[in-house]
Amino acid sequence: MTRIMSAKPRRLLRRRRVLEVGTAALAATVTRVNIARAEPVELVLGTNGGQEYDVTYKAVYQRFEQKYNAKIVPVFADGATLLNRVIAEKSHPSMDVTVAYQGGWLIGQAQGVFEKVDYGNIPHINEIYGFLKDPNGFAPFVNFGAWGIVYDHDTIKTPPLSFKSLWKPKYYGQIMIGGIYHWQIHLTAFAYAWTGKQANIDAAFQKVKELAPHLAAFYGLSSDTQSKFEQGIASIATWYSYTTQRLRNGGMNLLFQFPEEGAFIYPITFQAVKGTKKLDLVEKLIGEFYDPQACVALARLNGYIPANRNTMLPPDLKGQLLSYDQVLKSHSWDWALINAHQDAWLTRWNAEIRPLIRG
Repeated sequence: MTRIMSAKPRRLLRRRRVLEVGTAALAATVTRVNIARAEPVELVLGTNGGQEYDVTYKAVYQRFEQKYNAKIVPVFADGATLLNRVIAEKSHPSMDVTVAYQGGWLIGQAQGVFEKVDYGNIPHINEIYGFLKDPNGFAPFVNFGAWGIVYDHDTIKTPPLSFKSLWKPKYYGQIMIGGIYHWQIHLTAFAYAWTGKQANIDAAFQKVKELAPHLAAFYGLSSDTQSKFEQGIASIATWYSYTTQRLRNGGMNLLFQFPEEGAFIYPITFQAVKGTKKLDLVEKLIGEFYDPQACVALARLNGYIPANRNTMLPPDLKGQLLSYDQVLKSHSWDWALINAHQDAWLTRWNAEIRPLIRG
């Protein structure tokens, strides 16, 4: 005998199925919401502040945060201060990664405060210039500019074509060179220009003594250089290609002159701090600088030469940055030499050069 189910149990079954389906859908929705609202992983980054940070955030950090659900927590200071802090905090680091330049990466390596990285975990690593990679396995350089001659084209129609041209009387009273943070790179570059060897520092001191009474000023930070260009205190400077681009974006008619002796490559690196628990994220941050889109943005906003060889620059940027051939003709500073002697050079600079000029 076939039993016929009553209407009431059927309604209960349908109601149960609807309830089960609805509960599963709600659980899936809650799971998706939880994933979407997961707290980003904080990466504490030692870096320069001001316009440098703002530009880099737009070009790199913002995309990095979105891609990896990360949050950059900046610690602002100049490179030397950040390096000293990392060394002081060796047993209890507060930062995961820090900017390093002017040979600071070598000091950090020697002090044992930087961590080696896994190059296989860095996106786009096989597309960058070989000289950007560290031979000992520490972090590669993330970007670079060039150091040469910068001039105000509104004032200077025929610029110095070489470092040695700065000693020509027609440029007297119009030149500024770095005298607070940049004495060491000036000495080695001028030594190379006049003698072919960066180590001939005595010759460099002699040439700077000849030039110093005819200088318009010394400059300090980039903001100081900008201010002195804007005030007309100087029209020529030994300075950087990337800061030149940044100020040109702001309306100043500054141009970069590649010196006949060759420019000097000025690289920037972000080093993983020893003891960080977020090394994988540091490696991903480094790779973000090599993304071709980031390279174009950094070139446009900050004048950095693309680190990724495959970057296709838009037509309006071509000719504003150093070419591949110019990069190959550029020099690298002997940072080991500089690090070993810069304290003694600074003492000598303050005693022999500083009194010869005001500003």
